Amino acid sequence: MVESHASNSEDYSSEGSETGSEGSIEAPPPVIPAVIANWWLNENLGSGYSGSIFKATHLHTHQVVALKVQYVNHECPTNRYERHLYPLLQGGVGMPKLYAAGVQGAWDYLAIDLLGPSLDNLYRRSGKDMMDLRTVCSIAIQVIQRLQFMHHRGVLHRDIQLGNCVVGLPPNEKIIYMIDFGFSKRYIDQYTGRHIPDSKVKRDFIGNYWFSSVNVHCRGKVPSRRDDLEAAALMFIHLLTPRGLSWTRNGVPKTSEAHNRLKAEKRKATPEHLCRGLPSEFEEFLSYTRRLSFKESPDYAQWTNKFRELAMDEGFKNADDFIWPPPPVPVAAVKSMNTPLRARTPAVPRDEMADILNNLTNLNLEAQPILGDRTNIQEALRRAREDIQFDSTKEVEKPRKQSGQTIVISSDSEDGPAPVRYQAPKALRLNQLAGRGSNATDNAALSHLVREFVDVLQMNSSRTLTREAFTFLDVLYKQLDDPSVFVKPERGPFRHQSFNEQVPEKEPAHVKLGVVARLRREVMHAQSNKALAVLVADFAKVTNKSTGRTVTKDGFAFLEGLSERLKVLQ
Repeated sequence: MVESHASNSEDYSSEGSETGSEGSIEAPPPVIPAVIANWWLNENLGSGYSGSIFKATHLHTHQVVALKVQYVNHECPTNRYERHLYPLLQGGVGMPKLYAAGVQGAWDYLAIDLLGPSLDNLYRRSGKDMMDLRTVCSIAIQVIQRLQFMHHRGVLHRDIQLGNCVVGLPPNEKIIYMIDFGFSKRYIDQYTGRHIPDSKVKRDFIGNYWFSSVNVHCRGKVPSRRDDLEAAALMFIHLLTPRGLSWTRNGVPKTSEAHNRLKAEKRKATPEHLCRGLPSEFEEFLSYTRRLSFKESPDYAQWTNKFRELAMDEGFKNADDFIWPPPPVPVAAVKSMNTPLRARTPAVPRDEMADILNNLTNLNLEAQPILGDRTNIQEALRRAREDIQFDSTKEVEKPRKQSGQTIVISSDSEDGPAPVRYQAPKALRLNQLAGRGSNATDNAALSHLVREFVDVLQMNSSRTLTREAFTFLDVLYKQLDDPSVFVKPERGPFRHQSFNEQVPEKEPAHVKLGVVARLRREVMHAQSNKALAVLVADFAKVTNKSTGRTVTKDGFAFLEGLSERLKVLQ
């Protein structure tokens, strides 16, 4: 465990520390001894601006801890601040336990839980430009929960960064811990029990360059709970952005001009720009944190649930647990009526197959008598074709909101058998929608069909776009692409190529999520049927290229928005 600000906050003294006097000349600290207060210092886990941290063993109990050591006359005595805040945070999940603290000689020390690597270390060692969605959802859930606990105890962290989020050691390797409370501060006055007041006086900056909120970093505002959450939101977005947020790519600014450029870039970056291509939950979370007032209490549970649902929608289970290395993305085998039998049954053992082949040679393949009257085959085929063409609006009694309800089909003869009750197959109903879409004459009819299309897709647990569903999207695209003439799709060589075509390679899940999230936003602002046709084409193509071809929550929101927009564009 390394609690170091060296990566993105190297010159806190120049940015304004709450303690120490500028320009004071202190004598260099002495050499750190091998033993401090019965703790034997074994391994130096890292050194930073404010001190060093060692893996230490108790001389009598042999307990192993992380010992934070700081020179007692340091200009920014963070150990002294942490010693007073740690008791407020004891007992919380993901909060290090404090075993001992004090001053011996020239050294201020804290003995806390020995933990594993930081998220910053894991991110750098992975060698990848970004983390996977499941991992970031797990980080988001746990970090928001840690901040909820800290805020409930009246403490702000004020230094949210990857280096201050560390993973526990077995058996706690699935838990993310918050560390380094040297810049933390109470926001509830311990004497009055009231929230600290806001101030219009510009303050010196305390925090880190990368993720500190715009209000704190760029405008010099007093930090509050909203700023901890905004910093967390920026950290999540950073992990999902190839090569990270743009202002983090040039390293720590070394001059005032470089620092001012960094602040200007951060200030002008909107949530829509930062989250382009990401699931909509991240943009919504960042926007939410920036809408909070200074003293407003955030709704932590709402956002942990949203990130948990996002992970579940993408097929990830137990997203609350941090797992590293990340587990492989689950790819469910698609089993349908068109799947060959050999793909759905286990292989036959070699010996058994040999017996089957030998028995086949003994079969009598001579002419056999006909077992029944087969003269009615042509009549059966004729009736089957008629069933596919029948109009569901006239023959099927189905409330709009109960698309999966059992329906009744009447007998043609009064003296015939009792009415047969059955549930229309999903594929049949999609074919019927495509046929009605070909005959639609206005946007109102198309809006109604799109609404029915959503209902049919949700009539069972499967969210996969089948061949019949793509046929409906083909018809819908054709009708929208020429808004002045509603005609049945042409046959022959000039017919529109189907979206249900083979693709050489599937795209990663985050690409689909980003495109569909964009379509969900843009559909409500489309100004013409042709613009809607382009959006439908993008939706069909990105779904066809995704693994499993499933419709996500944003996908259904896009289709519902398309239905509403068609009503407006009548």
